[in-house]
Amino acid sequence: MNLNFNFKGITKTDIKVKDTTELKQLVNNLIQQYGNQVDLNNIDVSDIVYFNSIFIYKNYFEGDVSEWDVSSGNTFENMFFDCNKFNGDISEWDVSNGKFFSWMFTHCKSFNSNLSKWDVSNGEYFHAMFYGCESFNADLSKWNVSNAKNWDNFASFSLLEKYPNRIPEKFRGDYL
Repeated sequence: MNLNFNFKGITKTDIKVKDTTELKQLVNNLIQQYGNQVDLNNIDVSDIVYFNSIFIYKNYFEGDVSEWDVSSGNTFENMFFDCNKFNGDISEWDVSNGKFFSWMFTHCKSFNSNLSKWDVSNGEYFHAMFYGCESFNADLSKWNVSNAKNWDNFASFSLLEKYPNRIPEKFRGDYL
């Protein structure tokens, strides 16, 4: 895939990535070319299963991924790890096939998107998902986490930690 192109005017049908490596390379190139506020909604990610580490260490990333179709996604680990500035609205993402959510938003200090309607019922791993998210306080109390196997430090050192009633009941014992 030629990753050196003018992004303006390109539609989703023009950019379809086939795997995580290609997506990560494209994202890196577009951020470098257009800056941290780039609109990445023109990338068709509908076939991607592994979203792990796509934006890891992109400290200043504030781009738009609100329209990404992540419904095939199984792995979201480290996706936004250490994205200090990211606060994108990803409330409409379909993460219902997700199993791995550990460290997804770790150290995302500005992040506070309303994820209350996310279907995480297939999720098993939630370790440190919101660790260090200083602004995050969305109500996740209605999340179905019945399949969860690991949730250590789910919301440690986050604003959410101060509101245990907003944490899924199964995870609350660590915060009461």
